[in-house]
Amino acid sequence: MGRGATEFELKFAGAPADVAALPRSLFVRALTPAKGVWRRLETTYYDTPGRELAQAGLSLRLRIDAGRRIQTVKRPASSPVERKEYERVLGPGEVFPAPVGKKKIDAKIAGLAKGLRPTARTTVDRWTATANFGASQIEIAVDLGRAESWDGAGTAYEAPLGEVELELKAGAPRDVFELGRELAANAPLRLATRSKLEMARGLVDGGAYGLLQATAPLLAPDENAACAFRTALGALAERIALLVPHITLTRRPEGVHQMRVALRRLRALEQGLRPFLLCEDLAQLGARARNFASALGPARDWDVFLADTSLLQNANPPEGAARLKIHAETLRAAAWQNAVEAVSSADFTRFLIDLLEFTHSHELQGEAALQAPTAELAAKLLKRSWKKARRTAREVDFDVPATMHPLRLAIKRLRYQAQMARGLYDKDARAEFMTALSRLQEGLGRINDAATAGRLAEEAALGEAACGEGEAAMRAAGFISGYMAAEAGAGARYIAGEWNAIRKAKRFWRV
Repeated sequence: MGRGATEFELKFAGAPADVAALPRSLFVRALTPAKGVWRRLETTYYDTPGRELAQAGLSLRLRIDAGRRIQTVKRPASSPVERKEYERVLGPGEVFPAPVGKKKIDAKIAGLAKGLRPTARTTVDRWTATANFGASQIEIAVDLGRAESWDGAGTAYEAPLGEVELELKAGAPRDVFELGRELAANAPLRLATRSKLEMARGLVDGGAYGLLQATAPLLAPDENAACAFRTALGALAERIALLVPHITLTRRPEGVHQMRVALRRLRALEQGLRPFLLCEDLAQLGARARNFASALGPARDWDVFLADTSLLQNANPPEGAARLKIHAETLRAAAWQNAVEAVSSADFTRFLIDLLEFTHSHELQGEAALQAPTAELAAKLLKRSWKKARRTAREVDFDVPATMHPLRLAIKRLRYQAQMARGLYDKDARAEFMTALSRLQEGLGRINDAATAGRLAEEAALGEAACGEGEAAMRAAGFISGYMAAEAGAGARYIAGEWNAIRKAKRFWRV
């Protein structure tokens, strides 16, 4: 029967040349006195055409390692750095797939056996060595090779693969996290949370760096609040790590946008939990998330400005708009470079490792509410955020767009928390409030975008003026600022109505 174990592993990805250099680096040689070993691994992953094993949270693979056939079934464990695995070496002539000794898993695979097909394959040269670090033994594995997968028509998709894995063999998880921090400080690698199978299948689903639609992590209704919120934090850590290459490698505007959303969701969750915790660790993570989101802000603002400022795209733009746009592109390029540097930094990787360690190791000690059913604490969080929004609204002059920014932030926080809690409540019960909340946030967002566009137009024009060619650009900026101010004013007239609509909507968390 298969050997069952919990795999604890921290994974990093990087350019193949950087990964290939690691075994000979002074850093790794100092950690691994014994000489490492290279070997070739060929791994084929199986599922049905409808990916029924994946939908059940299972993966099935057959690996060829030094002539041996090794079958492994994996399923997620309690955190993003853990997986339950059931492994067995198949003897000569032994039929694949073979039972692993877990009734539910064996029944699931047996029921699908006739429909199983190869869906992905990885071929890698793996270097492994054992490091004695802290009180632990940690295997360092360097994988270099390729991943491939096939669509329903049999078309093959391929991409290079370069990864480093730190797997705990004996000792304490904290040593793996600490070694990960040391690795991030000594090698140009990024934290990776996708498995090789997920990476290979992603080739079919949208390319090596296909950007999946953002979804808020759901709070699990069948756990106590502490466990559910830790799971949500882990999901956010995975999402943030997944988005890094969309900024650093493909430089997609949507990557910056989704990264800021993920960091803000983390911040909203931290702010909600803060009154119930007895430690400051999560608050510190929230502050770091805020700082990184701020570092990405200018890149996002310039992307929106250049894509949505209609006066720059108009067939008859105001005089000087062309010069204004040229300098805006220059400022956007500089902002993007800052964004890439921020998420490529060792500081950002350490932030992600710290977040993963918090979700894995921290018990979320605090008030009794953390041990209550998830819906109880979620209702308290939503109630507090709703009260905050109402207090903020009292300070708003709905005829003056400039006064609405604090309300926009309060509404955004409330919406992020409500989206995470949506799985705890009936869809019909929350529909009215969520619709009103969405409309209000969108309206406030349009006003903020208009104000930001006016500010950026003036900034771009000042840059042109510094080059001695800014008179026409300044006129264009003044025209755009006036136009956008008028647009913000027009939008503001509807905000009071949207606010009244949400005030009248039933608070779905009241039970």
